[in-house]
Amino acid sequence: MKIKKMSVLVPMLLMFACFAPAREHTATAAVVKPVLVIASLEHSFGNVKPGMPLHYTFEVKNTGESTLEIQNVQPSCGCTTSKYDKSIAPGKTGNISLAIEKTEGYKGEVTKTATVTTNDPDHQTFILTLRANFAE
Repeated sequence: MKIKKMSVLVPMLLMFACFAPAREHTATAAVVKPVLVIASLEHSFGNVKPGMPLHYTFEVKNTGESTLEIQNVQPSCGCTTSKYDKSIAPGKTGNISLAIEKTEGYKGEVTKTATVTTNDPDHQTFILTLRANFAE
């Protein structure tokens, strides 16, 4: 009877021992992710003259343990253009630049936005904002 119990218990213990480390490794792998850090989501140029081109670069830091992918930067209108670093390694800093080249005819307070999409699970999408007050 003892031999039968042992012949059942030993294989079960071996199976548990083999699968236990795999579960622990899976839990650890799930924690590794990119972490986006940005100082500000908005920039104000203050008072500017119509016709003055506007350029601003937002710095994006990846404090996570895997590569941060900036998948898309979509300006809200055709007058705003974007350039951005598509991949930011762990511990490194990248850029998202927005520009409004032609501002002739702009008057008063103007706000332009761009929607950013990333692979950071906590910041999958966010909006960057540029503001300027056009006065002659």
